[in-house]
Amino acid sequence: MNKLDAKKNSFYILEHENGSYMQCGGSKTACTVEFRVSDSPNVYKHFVVGHADASDQATSVKMSGGVVHVQKGEVLNGVEAAELFALFLAGQKIPDRYALREKDL
Repeated sequence: MNKLDAKKNSFYILEHENGSYMQCGGSKTACTVEFRVSDSPNVYKHFVVGHADASDQATSVKMSGGVVHVQKGEVLNGVEAAELFALFLAGQKIPDRYALREKDL
């Protein structure tokens, strides 16, 4: 995540064999993390990760392909994104200091 850069290297994705994935876009100072989990074969739920009890004011995160519209509390940094990716890879629960907002695709 240290090389996450909004101008040229603004996107990472980690996918499990079951189709679940976590993705991150933006820069190491301002990024958004989303993930999709498999509910059953070919049935998924998609979430945006944010800080618990944070602002739901609209904002955006810059990426090389444009912008992603999120809530202000859903703007994370590279250290937080790296922690979330490590937990996802290990199959562990996301800590309570983060909130999940389900997103329709």
